[in-house]
Amino acid sequence: MTEASQTACRPFDSGATETGAGEQELTCIQRRLLSEPGNRDALGRAGTLLYEMGRFEEAIAHLERAVSLCQCPLCRTDSRDEDAHHAGKSHPEADNAHYQIFTQLADCYAALNDYQNSENYYHTAVTLLSDRADAYLGLGTLAMRRRQFDRARAFFQTAGDFHPDCSEAYGGLAMVHQHRKEYDKAFDMYLKCLELDTDNLVALLGLFQTSCEMGNFSQIIHYLEIYLKGHPSDTSVLFCLASLYAKEGRFADATEAVAKVLVLEPNKPEAAELLAELKDAEA
Repeated sequence: MTEASQTACRPFDSGATETGAGEQELTCIQRRLLSEPGNRDALGRAGTLLYEMGRFEEAIAHLERAVSLCQCPLCRTDSRDEDAHHAGKSHPEADNAHYQIFTQLADCYAALNDYQNSENYYHTAVTLLSDRADAYLGLGTLAMRRRQFDRARAFFQTAGDFHPDCSEAYGGLAMVHQHRKEYDKAFDMYLKCLELDTDNLVALLGLFQTSCEMGNFSQIIHYLEIYLKGHPSDTSVLFCLASLYAKEGRFADATEAVAKVLVLEPNKPEAAELLAELKDAEA
């Protein structure tokens, strides 16, 4: 089984919007932009909606247009550096809205595998609000993708230092330890992540992988059971749970779980094979 993947721009970030409502709002904003093409607020909101829909190239176009229309030092490309923000006085534009735009731009570029532009925007966000977690998480994820594991650990650790309840920071540290085959440390970090976010499927996968490496299944069984209470039709997790029950000799529980898988996904061959093996074991 492969190492827990980072499919989102930042690890463990679900972040999607309601598509129907988002599309309706986007349509209204786009009509407004026909008559007010220089409306920064409308451009920024449209960019955010497009980002949440996964339409990253369109999001970049809107968000960068909004940035280009802003005259604050952080948004001007000729002064977008640390000195621009720390020049002896605070700027009213240096607020949550700017931070959100810069991190969303960074996420969009990361999703398009443009790591340099992504890194630049994350660093701009850090310059703006250095005590927020999102940009550090993004930088950590970029470092993981570039296989710069020491840098990744440092960024995830910084996010966790600023926000001890940040589940994504623990998940990122867990992935670094897992890559280094430090399975006991990875196991502990995945547990901390799941204690804060029991629905985190990526952390569940990572905990499953490290549990298999260590031969310790009791903790992962517990968290899979919790996850399935809220997601009873997730056949992938159900099948993992059935397999672990079988490894632990809990054949009745394994049979029940794999039977549920086959009800939901009758043509799943590995589930049928496991059920046959369980029947043989109980014979």
